[in-house]
Amino acid sequence: RRVVLAAGGLSLPKSGSDGGGLALAAALGHRIVPTTPALAPLVLGGTFHRPLAGVSHEAALSVTVAGRRPVRLRGSLLWTHFGVSGPLALDASRHWHRATLEGGRVGVHLSFVPDLDFAGAERRLLDASAARPSATLRGALAELLPAAVAGGLLESLGIDSGVRLAHLSREDRRRVAAALVSWELPITGSRGYNYAEATAGGVALDEVDRGTMASKRCEGLFFAGEMLDVDGRLGGFNFQWAWSSAFVAARGLAQSMRGDARDE
Repeated sequence: RRVVLAAGGLSLPKSGSDGGGLALAAALGHRIVPTTPALAPLVLGGTFHRPLAGVSHEAALSVTVAGRRPVRLRGSLLWTHFGVSGPLALDASRHWHRATLEGGRVGVHLSFVPDLDFAGAERRLLDASAARPSATLRGALAELLPAAVAGGLLESLGIDSGVRLAHLSREDRRRVAAALVSWELPITGSRGYNYAEATAGGVALDEVDRGTMASKRCEGLFFAGEMLDVDGRLGGFNFQWAWSSAFVAARGLAQSMRGDARDE
């Protein structure tokens, strides 16, 4: 007389989550919000990232979809042989996937110095030049971000990393400052459900009683976990959602069964 559907989403299919629960929910009349991978590493075009594999640092990402206010995220970024990972990239993947699914033009820009804007970044370079005019540009940047990243950035800009700060032209200084605060990431995709920590989308929440996790479409049916349209910005939030929704579903189920007992 009662069924709890907690079959997971589509992420990590080797664990058994193949979307079958979503198909069952749809067959029972529920609306399914289109799904995408969430918390998935991002794949980049080009070669900038490859020499940096294994390097991590604090950064910020701005995800811009045409006609919408940019979403700005901050956290630890990890460079890999295929692109970027780490908490920051995983968080951004949900926004990138959703915009792509909806057909919107999406751009993702990286700030290597999340506490600075363009003026602040240029000021740091000017201050370094005044204090240590004989220092190299790469050495000055290595005080702001990992040396390997600094070297890769200057190489991509075509600027001699060994140039002395006193000899750095105004144009090149401004080019470096602009790159530090807004570096476009050429995202070509993500590593998909096989590597995603969670699934975005799923059973629409307006078709579920949030106080009991009972379906509003099918009497006697309860939901829990990732197959509902809930995904958190870090893996732990998704674990917590699974446990909390299961607790609420179990309590709702017990209340429902007690109601049946009284009726009998």
